[in-house]
Amino acid sequence: MEHALLFYGVSVFVSSMFCMIMYVVYDLCIKPKFLREKLVKQGISGPTPTLILGNVPDIQKMECNSNESLSLDCCSILRPHFSLWTKQFGKNFCFAVGKQQFLYIGDGELVRDMSLCKSLDLGKPSYMHKEQGPLLGKGILTASRGTWVHQRETIAPTFYMDKVKNMLSIVLESGNTLVESWEKLVETEDGMADIRIDDYVKTFTSSIFSNVMFGRYEAAEKVLFSKFKDLMEVSGSPTIVDGRPFHRFFPTKTHRQQWRLEKEIYGIIQEMEMKCRSEGESIIQTLVDGSKHGELGTSTPQQFIVDNCKELCIIAMEVPGTTATWGLMLLAMHPKWQARARAEVVEICGGQILDVKKLGKMKVLKMIIQEMLRLYSGVGFTPRQALADVQIGKKVCVPKGVNTLVWPTALHRDPELWGSDALKFNPQRFANGISGACKIPQAYIPFGIGPRTCPGMNLGMMELKVLYAMLLAKFSFSLSPNYQHVPKLDVLLEPKYGLKLHVRRV
Repeated sequence: MEHALLFYGVSVFVSSMFCMIMYVVYDLCIKPKFLREKLVKQGISGPTPTLILGNVPDIQKMECNSNESLSLDCCSILRPHFSLWTKQFGKNFCFAVGKQQFLYIGDGELVRDMSLCKSLDLGKPSYMHKEQGPLLGKGILTASRGTWVHQRETIAPTFYMDKVKNMLSIVLESGNTLVESWEKLVETEDGMADIRIDDYVKTFTSSIFSNVMFGRYEAAEKVLFSKFKDLMEVSGSPTIVDGRPFHRFFPTKTHRQQWRLEKEIYGIIQEMEMKCRSEGESIIQTLVDGSKHGELGTSTPQQFIVDNCKELCIIAMEVPGTTATWGLMLLAMHPKWQARARAEVVEICGGQILDVKKLGKMKVLKMIIQEMLRLYSGVGFTPRQALADVQIGKKVCVPKGVNTLVWPTALHRDPELWGSDALKFNPQRFANGISGACKIPQAYIPFGIGPRTCPGMNLGMMELKVLYAMLLAKFSFSLSPNYQHVPKLDVLLEPKYGLKLHVRRV
């Protein structure tokens, strides 16, 4: 009897191990090859992947960290492998990172077809919340299908234009604080100050976000934003998977930092939620209401609130701050456009307080912002995953399980779409709107693609207009000799060493 039980136990163990091994072989080897072959049959080729790591070894060999000397052509610096593979295989190609299969889309016509695709089966990659769970969770940036629809319907109305217009006083208050701090620095330095401006700009956007999100801006929120910034720094790009099997489970130093910060941020947001329930209208209350009904997926109501709060920190605070910083760099590099925008602001405002009507009249400033968003939108990649076989236009069917990747930085610098001066700062190209600037207007994607465009777009545009109008009315600025132009692409596209400007009173 004992021998029979032992034999049975050994048989079960061997069978279980065999099944596990077969599953691992299928998941890591057979399935990726099968998906790749489906793309190859459609005429989409790419670099040959290795068995387990895919093209990670190739990517690591080509990584570089050289300065750009103020060139606006940063694609070959940030992701040299994409630039090389585009030359070798065309604007659309496939590659692998670990077991994950990617379809890189750089063709404007295919991007247009993606923007017109309304299928909920073209969702967000599962690796985003798996690999970057501490940073993103399962909020509006990473959710798919019905869960995303509920999150979108909960959050988007908060940023409709009629609501955003009522936020102008908050934006103006934050702008006045920034202007006053710069005035003090300029006075202290006898008329000209060398200022690292990115921290000031981030304070401008974070104070707006805090008031909109929580209804106020206090020490507790400052602690939250500091923790969140630390988490972003240790997380790396949320749209590119690591590639090493099971690596996210290893208790490395980086992972331990992420887990600790995630726990601390979770507690702070919970505390803020409780404090804000009895106060005025705020987005956190909207999230609380949304957590009580609708499709939450696998998230608990509390996770729904916390994850969306974290992701809104990226959408509504970090992205506008980074984008505004790049815009000031471009204005500093192009004094003629700076002077032209200043003249428009002075003419329209005449020393009076900004309002929505005045902002709407600033056509030159709008062109400058559109061009700035073309060159430095702040976002990294725009990823999707086929949750079922998805037909994009007439040319491509994305097999279930394949991830698509669009890189705005490269797309917005394509001469075939933007003309021979695609690498130059030329706001005049937007004189007749986006359709007059780009051969395929849907290939202009600073706020995302299709139905998943950024819900905070209206607020972001208002913030940029107000910030630039207020600064141009008071100051002139040029690049500091101490500025090092080294774009860095992790969570966002940011200046690696910040931005330093020489700032003078007008």
